[in-house]
Amino acid sequence: MSEASFQPYLQQPFLEMADLLYQSSDRLAQQLNFAAQAIVHTVTTGGKVICAGDAEAGWLAQQAAGVLVRGRGRERPPLSALALSNPTHELQPTLAQQVQALGHPGDVWLVFSLETDSPDLVAATEVARDLDLILVAFTGEAAAVVGPLLRDTDVWVPVPGTQTAQLFAMAWMGLHGLCAAVDTYLLGEQGS
Repeated sequence: MSEASFQPYLQQPFLEMADLLYQSSDRLAQQLNFAAQAIVHTVTTGGKVICAGDAEAGWLAQQAAGVLVRGRGRERPPLSALALSNPTHELQPTLAQQVQALGHPGDVWLVFSLETDSPDLVAATEVARDLDLILVAFTGEAAAVVGPLLRDTDVWVPVPGTQTAQLFAMAWMGLHGLCAAVDTYLLGEQGS
């Protein structure tokens, strides 16, 4: 077997993702802009961003909180953001309990769903909605898990793809675009 024999097979996922991004770039950019505006409004009026995610998306929530607090390389004051811990045993509080304890009206509930069955994430999103947090949801285009909980005033970031790996990669890229937009709203264009 030659080294190049797997090359088309290995290229295929990248080509598929590039195509998905190209087809959805306008819609994603618009929704990320709305999400950035919601976050900037919240943090500049004394609120905070509470981040959470299901399965591997819990890591995305950790990254979101970290980047919002420290910024993306440009100096600015830290923003009020935290990531909730997914419980690993019954003595830890559920996501819903954490939102109940920490959330206040006007805060942002930044949620990442890879469209896996996650009753705790759904319950936490219901609590966030009931507490009148602004919901910003990164989900697959099916939006089957937390999508039904979104109101007209919330922000839905429809991540293209159907497989968990695609959704994760697209949400990761979208997250960095979101954080760049937040910094641009707060600091202006780089080089300005």
